[in-house]
Amino acid sequence: LCVVRPNGGVHPLCTHEDDNENDLFIYPKLSNLPWTYETINDDDVLQIYGEGWYGQRVVPSLGGGPGYGAEADDVWTVDEEVLELVRGDGVDVPVLDLGIAHGEKARGGAI
Repeated sequence: LCVVRPNGGVHPLCTHEDDNENDLFIYPKLSNLPWTYETINDDDVLQIYGEGWYGQRVVPSLGGGPGYGAEADDVWTVDEEVLELVRGDGVDVPVLDLGIAHGEKARGGAI
């Protein structure tokens, strides 16, 4: 399951284990592969499952929050019905267990 960003790049999505399962994040293990920056055309899309609402979630860190230079993860929130359609088609969304050191892992690059 991927999101096509406004710049035309395609990025695989995942969920975080101890998070809302309706929130989808860019999958860090595949986020920097060359094909994620290729231009996507309508012919490249196999299935459209619906809409997601884009936002950002601040990465936990010591001494900072929104507006204080804290890093943030891109997040797409989808309805439960969208996830049911995805699962019904046999698409597995990876689940990452980031644990307490989420901020450290996020700054360290791909997991």
